[in-house]
Amino acid sequence: MHILSPTTLFSCPPKPQQTSQLKTAQPSSLNSSFNYSNDWQQLLQISIGLGDIKLGQSIHGFLVKFGYKEDAFEGNNLINLYIKFDRLTDARRVFDEMLVRNIVTWTSLINGYSQINDTETVFQIAHQMYQFEEEFNEHTCAVILRSCKTPKDQILGEQIHGYVIKSGFEENVFVSTSLISFYSKSGYLAAGETVFKNLHYKDLRCFNTMISEFGKAGNVEKAIQVFLCFLNSDLEPSDYTCTSMISACSGYTSMEEGRQLHGFAIKYGLVRENSVGNSLITMYGNHGIVEHAMNIFKGISEPNLISWTALLSGYVRNGCSERALTGFLYMLAHGMCFDSSCFATWLDGCSECRSFEMGAQIHGLLMKLGYISDMNVATSLIDLYAKWGNLQSAKVVFNMLSDRTTAAFNAILAGFTGYEEHAMILFNQLRQEGTTPDAITFSRLLCLCADQACLSPGKSLHGYTIKTGFEADVTVSNAIITMYAKCGTIEDSHRMFNGMTSHDLISWNAIISAYSLHGLGREALSLFEEMKTKQLFPDEVTVLAVLQACSYSGLWESGCHLFDEMESRYGIQPLIEHFACMVDLLGRAGHLLDAVSLIKKSPFIDSPLLWRTLVHVCKIHGDLKVGKIASKYLLDLAPKEAGSYILVSNFYAGEGMFDEAAKVRTFMNDMKLSKEAGCSWIEIDNKFHWFMAGEKDHPDSAEIYKQLNLLRNEMNGNLMFE
Repeated sequence: MHILSPTTLFSCPPKPQQTSQLKTAQPSSLNSSFNYSNDWQQLLQISIGLGDIKLGQSIHGFLVKFGYKEDAFEGNNLINLYIKFDRLTDARRVFDEMLVRNIVTWTSLINGYSQINDTETVFQIAHQMYQFEEEFNEHTCAVILRSCKTPKDQILGEQIHGYVIKSGFEENVFVSTSLISFYSKSGYLAAGETVFKNLHYKDLRCFNTMISEFGKAGNVEKAIQVFLCFLNSDLEPSDYTCTSMISACSGYTSMEEGRQLHGFAIKYGLVRENSVGNSLITMYGNHGIVEHAMNIFKGISEPNLISWTALLSGYVRNGCSERALTGFLYMLAHGMCFDSSCFATWLDGCSECRSFEMGAQIHGLLMKLGYISDMNVATSLIDLYAKWGNLQSAKVVFNMLSDRTTAAFNAILAGFTGYEEHAMILFNQLRQEGTTPDAITFSRLLCLCADQACLSPGKSLHGYTIKTGFEADVTVSNAIITMYAKCGTIEDSHRMFNGMTSHDLISWNAIISAYSLHGLGREALSLFEEMKTKQLFPDEVTVLAVLQACSYSGLWESGCHLFDEMESRYGIQPLIEHFACMVDLLGRAGHLLDAVSLIKKSPFIDSPLLWRTLVHVCKIHGDLKVGKIASKYLLDLAPKEAGSYILVSNFYAGEGMFDEAAKVRTFMNDMKLSKEAGCSWIEIDNKFHWFMAGEKDHPDSAEIYKQLNLLRNEMNGNLMFE
């Protein structure tokens, strides 16, 4: 092509004498001086390719001089130019000025607005096109369907589907694929599946879409069925085929199926594609095989930000947060750019490994880079501060959000260590703002009520779960069981458990723990046996709850039997909590020497918890000999814990060894150790009354102590007559 100088190219010939001559002038008449018919379209493509909008605008001006408004082909090219540069206002101006339009004109403009997700304008132009009696073609239908993304757009999408059938486009694979995607996004995947099955010819994009949509819906079995159907076709898979299938199965299938998909990617030479490698990294991370994920990462020739985020996210989810933070610092040191997803993962890693100082530094970086308003980043930051115990900072970030989501509220709830009126006040404010609670919201609020034994707000929340339909959610139901148990109403816990349509292992753990907490050991054991008939195997929590029930109820033989078979029969490795419970169980049953033997045989012989438990049961039984041994071990292992000194001192005092008790207290004071005073509370008429040990600050303190003295005298009187 002959390249002219800009001056020559964009200078105009003398103005024609007749206006009619301008309208009828053809590009071919200018070939001798401008090569107009050969060059303008190629120059538009060069403008798009180079990202040079000024070149495109110059060509636009050149075409205006020769009456492009009556040539649909030229107008369509200009519309396409401005759409490529996301200048929809200019594209619309060209459209409005055109005197002649065709299907391509309308479809191009609709497609432009579809690309920027302006669905309202898409539907308006489509309606205008229909009013002008322009026929929709396959591409027009597909573009409109692509804009139908929400359930409220279902009616329009179904109308387009009807038009597709009427026009005989249903066998067009491009249109049918758009219909599949539309029905999936509208929540009617079954209708999309019907379109897929009725389609005689399916191309690669159609298979990929169906696999992807089933994967997003969590229907892995059907995704696999479509994939097997694809394997029986003559089509070659693309990297998107592998990515869609691996993503669909990631975390939902066994590791064996994941390895088969890995092999499939290797067979077709797709494993080194970034998208496939990233999905494999995510899959292995979801299955907890972080070393395999790392090997895949190393095999990617040029890992991108998604690769790094997938790998480090896998580390965070699988308890390798320290490695994740090292990776993030490496990225930062090498000048890699982060996005909001990467920052959110980094903050999650700081939360998991309790690296709160680094999290605060990241907060400063986020403010500098302008990411603080991103919802995912802000939610992770709130979660970080909440777990840090810095509720004030969590609230500051939360209050900065223009759109406070349910996820952000759930994150801030982690900062409330017990029931506080502020949590319920904040919850009510969000309800008034239109924020909808979810199962996690109710579970966390119910747990706060349970931890502080606040029955009244717990009941209110239970009522609200019934109203909103969340009572049927098994996670919420489990939280309700625990709430009632910790608030002292075991009957309501049992009623909630019996009213559930299905139970998972956590449900059984909750109700067994409830009976254990109330000292109903035989009922807890009965429930444990019933659970096993449901083909459910106990976990560490189940065994611990049953052992506690046996300990509180004196069923030491049953507890010992369960402890002996927990590893051989159930494959559960005893944790320190199980050993502590067994020491308590044996001690309460009077088998103190057996408790000592158990501690010395356990892998936790150097744990203060076990010896502290032994001192406590020795105090109950008044066993001075074993108690002295346990006290010595305890103080040697925990020389800076004030609680241990107080326990030992009280043990000696209980045995009448006041000199020894005083020595322990003196030594504790010399070490300048102190223990936080005990605190108790009671809820009366939705008002909380707090009491510290020994204090008399309550306004009704005189009346309270008067009643205590009456009770003490009555108790002493009853003892005299026994």
